[in-house]
Amino acid sequence: MACFKTSFAILGLLLLSSTAIAQQHPRLVVGITIDQMRYDYLYRFWEDMGETGFKRLLREGHVAHNGHYQYAPTFTGPGHASIYTGTSPVNNGIVGNEWYSRKEKKQVYCVEDQSANTVGSNSVEGKMSPRRLTTTTLTDQLELATNRRSKTVGVAIKDRGSILPAGFLSDGAYWYDKTNGQFITSDFYRKELPEWVNQFNARQLPAQYLEQPWTLLLPQERYEESLPDDRPFERPFSNTEKAVFPYDLKRISGIKRYGVGESPYNILLSTPHGNSLTLAFAKAAIEGEQMGQDNITDLLALSFSSTDYAGHQFGPHSMEIQDMYLRLDQELGEFLQYLDATIGLNNVVIFLTADHGAADAPGIAGPPAGYFDNGGFEMGLRKHLLAKFKKDPITHFINEQVYFTRPSGLEDWRVEAEVRNFAMNYPGVLDVISLKDFSKCTAEPTVCEKLRKGVMQGQSGDLYVQLMPGWISKYYEKGGTTHGSPYAYDTHVPILFFGWKIGHQDNYRRVWIEDIAPTVCALLKIATPSGCTGNPIEGVLKW
Repeated sequence: MACFKTSFAILGLLLLSSTAIAQQHPRLVVGITIDQMRYDYLYRFWEDMGETGFKRLLREGHVAHNGHYQYAPTFTGPGHASIYTGTSPVNNGIVGNEWYSRKEKKQVYCVEDQSANTVGSNSVEGKMSPRRLTTTTLTDQLELATNRRSKTVGVAIKDRGSILPAGFLSDGAYWYDKTNGQFITSDFYRKELPEWVNQFNARQLPAQYLEQPWTLLLPQERYEESLPDDRPFERPFSNTEKAVFPYDLKRISGIKRYGVGESPYNILLSTPHGNSLTLAFAKAAIEGEQMGQDNITDLLALSFSSTDYAGHQFGPHSMEIQDMYLRLDQELGEFLQYLDATIGLNNVVIFLTADHGAADAPGIAGPPAGYFDNGGFEMGLRKHLLAKFKKDPITHFINEQVYFTRPSGLEDWRVEAEVRNFAMNYPGVLDVISLKDFSKCTAEPTVCEKLRKGVMQGQSGDLYVQLMPGWISKYYEKGGTTHGSPYAYDTHVPILFFGWKIGHQDNYRRVWIEDIAPTVCALLKIATPSGCTGNPIEGVLKW
């Protein structure tokens, strides 16, 4: 009997020891990226938000109120890459959503990969991979730390919002094929879709969502934080006259006059249903991959893309944007309850941020904001240089960056001088900055530093045409807004940590996006991504 009791006691100690070890790590990390979410949305819409979504994160979590991107250009691809690599484009290689590749002599997309093939569809939407990334990601490091035993999944409507966080070693990255409303992947990750993805696609949720109208969640008078509904500077859906509620999505999606490359499923992207679809797929991933069900930490990289589509279409002061965030707030609350019921929030680490902010629509903001004529600028610049040099020394103009032809037979300083002579007289231009010699940058020092961190030599341009604050592309003169600048309206985003061993703190120190990945790595006690330049955020780690 004594021997039995001794053995039982030893077994108990082993079990307690095993539990103690397990408690050193959360079971699941959920990284939430909300595309084009400005920091001020958290408080502008506060009065109409519920208590279980954003407010819960703000009241119980670590809130970095002064979180910013450390580089420009501030776009979706670089944003997602920076969050998960813990560094800037200067190291991770994602210098834009698109850029001009001198090596390939063409404009390239950040996740395009012609050697990859679509899995789950007959379209070309899956010819994607993370091969243009030049560092590992947080997701990769977790896979390496657990000898590939972690379950890691990237989920987004946008391919780049899923692939860049998922990195190279993920169990899967899935995104929305807008040609048919299915979630797909590429053979970079796997040769066929898992059965749980096939079952999800068989539910045909996009078709069901398109049967439902988009109406205001609350009475119209509650949307006093936004401009009246029937206003200019909002872009209507295709084949409709005005951007006003309610939106009969069944009728709009039933119209056959679509543009090149469009389908009825495109319409879903700019509505709250796109977020609902993304969240439903995320839950299917958690259940299908049995994430968070053992003591090996798993990671879900979840990105909501519809907020960006709607922001570009309607602008940040529209009822549409406010309604989308109020609905997302509800769904976020339900998701937290789901995680608590299935895994336990005390076993989950959540971080929430955005890949960039957005400018106010110049038509609403008024002077000194304005619209920059990108096409007219490029045409005028080429004409000016041709008259001066009898040849065109410019290869490409993208992301406000001028690429010189190489070789052009002209000294760079001569071309730069003439670009400056032309640009400084063009409406909306504040400065022309060399991207090859930042010792000559005379812009505000923080702007110079953001540009330095946002370019990779050999992939970025030679000169950056800095627009005045508030100026955006003329394309948006018909409605909506955009982003990409080094200014605070594009760089200032939420950074929230919540869950396992994280207490409430309001942090007003400057925090950079590149600090998120090393903070999570410190929580997990794993190595940081290979190019990481950020630091753990003070106050998140409190034990």
